Amino acid sequence: MRIPSWKALVNGLLCAALWGSATLFAEPSNAQDAAQPFNPSQYPAQPAEGLPPGYPPPGAGGPAGYGMDALPAYAGPGAPAPTAWPEVSPFNVQTHAELYNDGGVWEYDNYTGPRRKYKFGLDYIYGWGVKPGADVLIGDPNAFIHSYPTDDTFDFPPFSRITNYDSLVSQPFPWWPARYTNMFGNMDHYGIRATFGWENYDKSEWQISGFVLFENQVVRDRWGETPIDPNDIDLAVFRLPLNDGTPEGTNIPFDGTLSIDYDQLFYGADFDFWAAPFFEAKNFMLRMELGVKYVYVQETFNVQATDSGLDYTFTGADGEIDNIGLLIDPFTSRFGSRTTSNLVGPMIGLRGDLGGDAFKVWGQLKVGALANMDRAEVYSDNLRNQLDQFFFGPGPSSQVAKNHVHISPVFQSSVYGEFGFFSYLPVLKSIPLVNLAKFRVGYDYVLIAEMARPAQVIRYNYEALDIQTKRQLLGFSMVNFGLQWKW
Repeated sequence: MRIPSWKALVNGLLCAALWGSATLFAEPSNAQDAAQPFNPSQYPAQPAEGLPPGYPPPGAGGPAGYGMDALPAYAGPGAPAPTAWPEVSPFNVQTHAELYNDGGVWEYDNYTGPRRKYKFGLDYIYGWGVKPGADVLIGDPNAFIHSYPTDDTFDFPPFSRITNYDSLVSQPFPWWPARYTNMFGNMDHYGIRATFGWENYDKSEWQISGFVLFENQVVRDRWGETPIDPNDIDLAVFRLPLNDGTPEGTNIPFDGTLSIDYDQLFYGADFDFWAAPFFEAKNFMLRMELGVKYVYVQETFNVQATDSGLDYTFTGADGEIDNIGLLIDPFTSRFGSRTTSNLVGPMIGLRGDLGGDAFKVWGQLKVGALANMDRAEVYSDNLRNQLDQFFFGPGPSSQVAKNHVHISPVFQSSVYGEFGFFSYLPVLKSIPLVNLAKFRVGYDYVLIAEMARPAQVIRYNYEALDIQTKRQLLGFSMVNFGLQWKW
């Protein structure tokens, strides 16, 4: 194979340049010294009085001003320091140094590690929202006590069906009972939380966190079956006591189906600062906490009841239905409410930590006063009894809303544990990131006062519901499991 001449020329020049560079770098480091030998006479001797204290005058071991016969006097083993206080080393730059008096003894402290330790955590949350209230009547309390007839002997149809049962007054039969919100327990929620922050050299700490407890709805609809079947009416479904402007009020008895649902949603964020410890012992410290909390709460309450439209009578002897006749078409009544609250404000508290990096347990208590910007909405549709349905047709639809701004006190307590054992487990210690994480488990309880709750804000007026200002306590709690990384 024949190489073109121009390629041979270029390659030759490159090889020559590389050989020349290698040859130049391979030159002995003392080439110039060899070319120009050292002449002590060209360096004037330094006077002994010009040297720092403790240095001997220059000797014959080297040129004047460049060497010394022995080490300085204070450099030997057991020799005293030249001054009473240590000086900052030029070879190790401290990020923190302080001189302080501890009980009459002067102490010197310096910190040469990283200024901050950052941390990030991700948690799974299982939470509970406080139920709407076991003793909340679905209806007007005054009408509940007064508005039930004791017989069905009216001069014109439809006959007012006997609404015979409540817990306060003895009645002959348990027909058309009033309902309470005791059918609902505490609401279960699933959610997540993320945290990010850093720890300073003085053990103060900053953290921002956010959480969400996803919306959960509970439906109760175990009453009634087929409202248009005359043979399948249910006399134990529901009666709705309402305020019609009279002292005794009125009620609507439903003999079809009943469905009641309740749902909740929570999310929020915290920005917290834990100050340097004001009390510290071995593996224990107490710190003050300042922060800002934001919480969003949404709750809804909905009721739907149906009526067969039938007119019937039954005897007071056995409670059996005597006559059934179709009076009007089946109808459905609906009503409900929704409340939303945006809360934001300052928090202050106390935190205690027990343990170290490998194992730590900490708890906190804090209180705050949050500005609460809440909104209540109430709607209703066709809230008319059989008599008015017969003469005037279906009832109207209505919707009202009101906004309020007020202060809601808040109390929060927490307890957490952090365990750094993943790096010791046989399988997990070989998984990247997992072996560097700490397992975290904790519990939080938050109690908020002066909250608008949907089952309590309804004013049960006949045909068109309204809003009443009535506030209650609202609490929610969370158990979390997650991982946290520090670097």
